[in-house]
Amino acid sequence: MNKYIRRSLALLVILTLLLTSFSNVFGAQQLISQTVEKQTVTSGVTLESYDRFTTSGWIKSYVLRVDLSDKNVKVDTLVNKKSVVGSSTVLNLAKNSGAIAAVNGSFFDFGAKGSGNSYTYGPVVSSGEVDLAATRDSKDTGTFSLNDVNEALFTYWNTKVELITPKGEKKVAASYNRYNGNFNGMSIIDAKWGAKTPGATTKYPEWIEMVVEDGIVKEFNENKPGIDMPKNGFVVLGAGSHIQYLKDNFKVGDPVEYSITMNVDTSKMTMALTGGAMLVKDDKVLTSFSHNPVSPSTRAPRTAIGTSKDGKTLIIAAVDGKSSASIGMTQAELASYMHELGCANALNLDGGGSTTLVSREQGTTGLSVQNRPSDGSQRGVGASLGIFSVAPQGPVDSLYVTSYEEQVFVNTSRAFTARGLDKYMNPVNINTDDIKWSVSGVKGTFKGNVLYPTTAGEAIVTAKIGDHVVGTCPITVLESPARLELNHDILNINPGSSVTLSVKGWDKNGYTSSIPPANIKWSTGGNVGNISSSNVFTANKNGGTGYITATVGSAIVSCPVSIRMSGITKIIQDFNSTGIKLTTSPKSAKASFNLASNVYKSAKYSGKITYDFSTDLSVNKTAYLNLPNGGYTLESTTSKLGMWVYSSAKRPIWIGATVHDSKGNYSSEYFAKGITWTGWKYLEVSLDDLNTPKKVTNVFAVQPKNGKSSGTVYFDNLTMVYTGYPDVDMSKVPKTTVPKDDNYKDSTVSGADSMTFSVFGQSTAYTSSNKTQINMLNTLAGRVGSSVDVSVLVGSNDGLTRSSIKVPQLSTTASYKSLDINGSRLIQLNTSKGGLRVTNANEWLWFINQLNSFNGKNVFVFLKEDPLKFNDTKEGQLLKDTLTDFKKKTGKNIWVFYKGNSNSSYMDKGVKYVVTAGFDSYGFSDSNKGAAKYAVVNVKGNSITYQFKSFN
Repeated sequence: MNKYIRRSLALLVILTLLLTSFSNVFGAQQLISQTVEKQTVTSGVTLESYDRFTTSGWIKSYVLRVDLSDKNVKVDTLVNKKSVVGSSTVLNLAKNSGAIAAVNGSFFDFGAKGSGNSYTYGPVVSSGEVDLAATRDSKDTGTFSLNDVNEALFTYWNTKVELITPKGEKKVAASYNRYNGNFNGMSIIDAKWGAKTPGATTKYPEWIEMVVEDGIVKEFNENKPGIDMPKNGFVVLGAGSHIQYLKDNFKVGDPVEYSITMNVDTSKMTMALTGGAMLVKDDKVLTSFSHNPVSPSTRAPRTAIGTSKDGKTLIIAAVDGKSSASIGMTQAELASYMHELGCANALNLDGGGSTTLVSREQGTTGLSVQNRPSDGSQRGVGASLGIFSVAPQGPVDSLYVTSYEEQVFVNTSRAFTARGLDKYMNPVNINTDDIKWSVSGVKGTFKGNVLYPTTAGEAIVTAKIGDHVVGTCPITVLESPARLELNHDILNINPGSSVTLSVKGWDKNGYTSSIPPANIKWSTGGNVGNISSSNVFTANKNGGTGYITATVGSAIVSCPVSIRMSGITKIIQDFNSTGIKLTTSPKSAKASFNLASNVYKSAKYSGKITYDFSTDLSVNKTAYLNLPNGGYTLESTTSKLGMWVYSSAKRPIWIGATVHDSKGNYSSEYFAKGITWTGWKYLEVSLDDLNTPKKVTNVFAVQPKNGKSSGTVYFDNLTMVYTGYPDVDMSKVPKTTVPKDDNYKDSTVSGADSMTFSVFGQSTAYTSSNKTQINMLNTLAGRVGSSVDVSVLVGSNDGLTRSSIKVPQLSTTASYKSLDINGSRLIQLNTSKGGLRVTNANEWLWFINQLNSFNGKNVFVFLKEDPLKFNDTKEGQLLKDTLTDFKKKTGKNIWVFYKGNSNSSYMDKGVKYVVTAGFDSYGFSDSNKGAAKYAVVNVKGNSITYQFKSFN
C-alpha cells in the first residue's frame, strides 16, 4: 500500500531541533508527537496530513507538495466562470475546472446577504488573463504568481486600471470586474463579471453605463435597468460626476480601450492570486506582518502557500482550527510552520471558515474535502488555487492495492482492492479478472481478491497483471482471536425489525481486527429470530427473550436479546421492605399498618392494614400506604396496575391507587369497588384514560360515606403492566469467552533482579464515619509496610499514603515522578485536571524522556483512571499508542495500572492494563469486606506475575 504513515515520538534530540525552528514564535509551545500520512495524488503532486500534539493542544494540517518542474502538472487560479464575483465552494470550483486538488485562496468581502457574491481582493489572473483588479498600491496584501516556466514570484503589487479616451488620454478607474454595488469611482466590467450589467438602482438612480463592443462605444444606458453584457466588449459604470465625464469625452462610435498596469512584468504570467502578508521571505521567518486578518495572538484555521529554496516545489498548507481536535495557529506560528515544511518564501492566504483543501486520493478519480472547515460546512469563497494533471492518459503501469484494515485473523479472510495507475500515477480502468493475487510471509490462499491465511505473521499481498504491472500491500495476520466483541452488549429490538451485527476480535496480545460475516458461526436461543449471511439479525414478530451467539475459532461472544412486547409485568412494590408510611383521611379515621409474615402472596411479607371505619358515616374514610421515596416512576407505556389483595371476609371497602400523569395531575384509580371475595385475588386497573402515567405514589383502602366496615386487608406485589422489553434470563445465555491471564498467579521472588509492589485504587475520600474503610486501609498499610518494596495508590483520593509506611510510596494524587528498582522503572503520572497536558504542559516531555532513557526490562505506569476517560480522549489514545510503539521498539514489558470499577486486566496492542477497584469493587459492603481487593505484583527479571488479594 503506497499510503505512508509515520508516527514520531518527540525524542529529546529531535525535539531540540524542532524547538530551534519554533523558538522565535512558538514560545512555550513544544511538539510532543506527530503523525504523518502521505499519498501520491498524481506524478509530481503529493498530499500529506499532519496530526501533531503540542503542549498547547492538537493541530491538524494538510499539505500539498507540487513539483513545479514536472511538465505534466499545471497550477492555475480558479474562479467562478459564470461570474468572478460569484461565491463558490472550493470543491465545486475544483470539480467544474477538472482540477485534481485545490485550496482556498484570496481574501474577499462578502456581498449583500443572499446575493451569493464575494468580492476578491485583487489582482487575480487565471490562464494568463486578468480576471479582476483594483487600482491600488498594495503595501499589505501580497500576490503569488507563476510565469510560463513555473517561476514563482511573491511580491506586493501596485495596480492601476485606466480608461483610454479617443484622444489617448487616460482616466483612472476604480476597478476591473470588482464592482460590488458600492460606487467608489468609475469601474469597468465585462462578461467575466456577469451576464447583465447592474443598471440603475434605488441607491444610484442617476446612473450611466457606457457599452463598448469590438472596441467601439455602442450605446449609453442611462438611468435604466441593467442590460445584457456585450459578448465581445466591456461596460464602463459611472455615477455622480462620472456621468458627465463619460458624456463629455465619449460618443457612440468612438474607439475606446482600457489598460491594467502593474509594477511587475505580467507578459508571461499564467496565474496570480492575492493573499495577505508574507510569512517567509528569502528563507527567513518574518515576525511582523503587513496584514493581520485577526488578532496576531489568535489561533485560527489558516491557509498558506510557499515555495522551496530552489523554487521547484510549491508547498500549500491548510491548518484546521476552532476545535479541540485542532486549535489552529497564530500567523506567527504559521510562518514558522511553513518554514519547517521547507518554504524559503511563503504567503498567508484567507483562513478562518474559508480554509478548505480538496484533493482526490491515491488511485481514485473523485475529489473530497480533506480538512474540516470550521463553519461545519464549506464556505462559498472567491478566487482559489487549483492543481491539474495535464499528463496524457497512459496504459496501466502499476497497481494501488489496499485493504480496509491492516490486520486479519488467521483462518478468517480479508478482501483487497486493486486500482490501476498509469506511469503518471493517474487512475486507469482495469479488468480485475486479469489480476493474479498472491501472498508471501505467511501461508494462505486467494479466492478472487479474498485472502484466506492459514498461518500468522507479517505478510505482503501482491497483485499482478502480466509480468510487469504489480502492486503490493502489507498485512499482519494475527493468531486466532482470544476474545470477541459484538456491536451490541444487549439488543432491545421491535418485533420484525432488523439490525446489522458486527464482530471484532482481539488476540492474546490485544491486537484487534474485524471479522468478516463469512467467518462467523451464528446461533440463537429462545427462537428470537434469524441471522442472514450478511450479519443481519431479524427479530421474530411475537416478542420474547433469548440470545445471539457468535463463534470464531474457540472464542464465543453472546448478546442477550429482548423483543418488545405488550403485557410485561414488573413488581414495583413487594411489601417486604421498610419505608412504607400510613396516613389516614380524615385524621380521625382509625387504621394501622404493619408488615405481615403470616399472610402473604410471595415470601416473606405482605402489607397489612387494620382499620375501623364504623363511625362518622358522613365522609369517606381512607387508609393510605404511601410508597417509599415519594412513589414509583412508571414506564411511559404503562397500561395497567395490578395488585394482590387478601380479605378473610367480603366487605364494602374500595381498593385503589393514586396515579400522577406527565402533566402533574393525579387521580384515584380503583382496583375494586367493594371486596366481593375471600382469600387472595389479583386485581388490575386500566390507566388508558390517563395522559401518560408518570408515577404511583400510594395504594389505599377507602370506605365510602354512608357505609361502615372494620377488619383487615392485605396487599402484596403491586405490579406495573407495560409495553417494553422483557428482562432476559441471563442464566440461559452462553458465557462469553474470557481469555486466560497467564500472568495471574501467586509467586515468591528474590534476588537482585526482583521486586514486589502493591497497587490499591481509591477515588473516594473517607472520614471517621467510614469505619470499615478506614480500618481496612490501616490493615493494608500494615501489610504493605512489611511485605512489599513499593506501595502504590491509583485514583483521585489517597487514604493510604502515610508516614508509617517505610517503603517508597507512589500516588497518582501527587506530582509526576519515577522510581528505578532492580531493573524496573515505576512511573507515576498526574492527570488530576483530566489529562497530562492540561495538568502540566511539561509532563508529556518528561514522560517520553522517562521511556527513552530507560535501559531496564520492565516499565510500570500508574494512572488515576483509564486513559480513554481523559477530558481529551484523543490524548488518552495517544498515551496508549505511545506505550504500544515503545513496546514494539524495545520489546520491554509495559504494564499500566489505573483505578476503575472492577478488579480486572486486559491486553491492548502489546501492553498489559490492570484495573483495580478498591472499595468500589462489586458487592463490597460492611458485611462483604472480601469483595474489596488490592493487587500484589511480583517481578523477577522480565517475568511478572500478580494477584488481587483480599483484606481477610
